[in-house]
Amino acid sequence: MNIMLVSVTERTKEIGIRKSIGARRSDILKQFLAESTLLSLLGGSIGITIAYALAKLVAILTPVPTVLPLFAVTAALIVSASVGLISGVYPAWRAAGLDPIEALRAE
Repeated sequence: MNIMLVSVTERTKEIGIRKSIGARRSDILKQFLAESTLLSLLGGSIGITIAYALAKLVAILTPVPTVLPLFAVTAALIVSASVGLISGVYPAWRAAGLDPIEALRAE
């Protein structure tokens, strides 16, 4: 959520330009929600990749068998996307509510 709030703050001028040329509130909202969900999915994918690599390393170095079930991978991606979507609601709502004139004045 903090990353998305910083993103909204840094891109205030961009949001103002988009709104001044006709972007609707829902367009801005969708953009930031999609961005936060995508960032969370990317983080989840990186985590799954690291878990897979560590499981393979453990299987090679020790006699302990390791398995990474597809259900666990799917659940991890769903939870990751859900957290991104939920955490992105407030920053997206804040970005969508910006006044175009005030946003264009921002430095």
